[in-house]
Amino acid sequence: METSLVVCILAALLATGACLQCETCVDLGKSCTGNLETCAAGQDSCGIFLTEVTVEGERTQSFLKGCIPSSECNAGPLSMNFGKGMTARTSIACCVGDACRTTTVTVPPADTKPNGRSCRGCYSLSSEQCREETIRCTGSETRCVDITQTLTTGGGPTQMDIKGCVSESFCAQLQTGSGTIAGIGVDLITAKCTVASGAAGVTPRPAGLLLPALAGLLLLKLLS
Repeated sequence: METSLVVCILAALLATGACLQCETCVDLGKSCTGNLETCAAGQDSCGIFLTEVTVEGERTQSFLKGCIPSSECNAGPLSMNFGKGMTARTSIACCVGDACRTTTVTVPPADTKPNGRSCRGCYSLSSEQCREETIRCTGSETRCVDITQTLTTGGGPTQMDIKGCVSESFCAQLQTGSGTIAGIGVDLITAKCTVASGAAGVTPRPAGLLLPALAGLLLLKLLS
């Protein structure tokens, strides 16, 4: 054990990101605490995510920490609108080592001004039908998203369907596949972004699973 620790320390001195450890946790509120987790290859930063979900005027915040690729650190504030009074906004901060003790993250005020775009929006859990309606996009929301995912927590798997207006920065984090963050298993079955009506087209690049997983977790907590 001591030998492995010495090797890890020496490796860290020789290569940035080697044997990186990050606190891993997820909870409702503005903070959470958890155990240190050794990051996998390619995860070279500690991510701190604060998400605010509004359902018919009632706001709930969720906090998540974990290992992520540094490519996700520049995503910027994410904005999501699923219709029927449900919106979500996520901010990201990244850090390494001792800097994580003082790193903070805040969610900027919502931009509720319609931007002239529109999408079909809905959200549903399990076998419920996703009843679509046309919703007006606001602020930076210039893309339409269509996500089907299965979330696995201590209570077992739950399928979720969400559609609506999102910011381009949200689409930049989408790709199908499976992963785990803070003990939450995510299987992203469908993850598709299209240009919202009235907007110019940009093809989103694939990146990580983390942000869709977080959004799904919050919807699960609020609607289950």
